[in-house]
Amino acid sequence: MDATPEGSLVPQQGWWSRNWKWFVPVGCLGVLASCGCLGFALVGFGYSSLKNMDAFTEAVAIARSDAEVRSALGSPIDNGLPKQTSVQTVNGVTHARLAIPLDGPQADGLLHVDAKKQGDGEWEYDTLAVELEDGSRIDLRDDAAREQPDAFPPDEGAEQAPLPPPEEPRGGDEEAPARKRDSDIEL
Repeated sequence: MDATPEGSLVPQQGWWSRNWKWFVPVGCLGVLASCGCLGFALVGFGYSSLKNMDAFTEAVAIARSDAEVRSALGSPIDNGLPKQTSVQTVNGVTHARLAIPLDGPQADGLLHVDAKKQGDGEWEYDTLAVELEDGSRIDLRDDAAREQPDAFPPDEGAEQAPLPPPEEPRGGDEEAPARKRDSDIEL
């Protein structure tokens, strides 16, 4: 008698051959979910660190406590995610420039902040103003700071005078070296 089992003796397929149809989509979804979680964590960390920054919290608190802002926007005033954020520290001086949306029940506004701080000192606000929907601005700086020129960002639609061209070099008959222009291509 033969001792061979019944049926064909075809070798069994490997794990990948049997399972690739479900493993590929699940693997792709896993990679996408991991990237999404990492992105969400980074955005959450960035926003929480921004909300804990003194310039952000002080500026929002000053805007919420101002009677003119409360009458224009209504109460309560909620702040949204900043539209523009720039925080730089150079040689112990921290410079913060923020544009924070403020939402009130009557209207919305945009809080513009331009502040600097020397070391661990107090924030000095060059600009601290709320721009309302109708285009009017409420300056939130104290009276002493209002005497300084306002560093409010210029309107995007306003035309600015172009810079004058640089002066030509004065000299003898020798040929002046060519000047580099924005349109020059450097290879």
